[in-house]
Amino acid sequence: YIKDHDNLYIFGAGHIGQALSLKSSDLNFNVNLVDSRKDYLFMNEYKDVNYVFANKPWELIKNLSPQSYFIILTHSHDYDFKIINEILFMNSFKFIGLIGSKTKKNKFSNRLKDNGHDQSLINKIDCPVGLDIKHSKEPNEIAISIIAKLIDYRSRTNLQNYKIIKAINE
Repeated sequence: YIKDHDNLYIFGAGHIGQALSLKSSDLNFNVNLVDSRKDYLFMNEYKDVNYVFANKPWELIKNLSPQSYFIILTHSHDYDFKIINEILFMNSFKFIGLIGSKTKKNKFSNRLKDNGHDQSLINKIDCPVGLDIKHSKEPNEIAISIIAKLIDYRSRTNLQNYKIIKAINE
């Protein structure tokens, strides 16, 4: 754990989660890979990745670092929904990305509204997460598209913060 690095929580240790955890560990993130399946979670043990086993991953959310990056790509739509729901209730995050289609996003959006979440908060969910690479199913390509989105988001946020600080100091 490096204090000045952003925390990245990847929920889902399948092929994309594994590729994402490996590739993002060199990019100034404290990488945390979370899954309820030990055989997937410990498939590869990369040295710069923190592995977190949780039977009910959504129950971890309230104990995680605020202002973190969250990528949700579990094996279960039910798990995905419960995790997103808890992150929105926490209401202290930098980025939320969800694997899936626009149809999944619309279904989740309606359910999240029914759970009392504000539409402006729901709109912050990036789904399908990553850059639009059309019909790629290759885990490494999807992981790289997600990383590109994280880097883009982080650089835009840092630039906005720089401009605010610069304006205050002028």
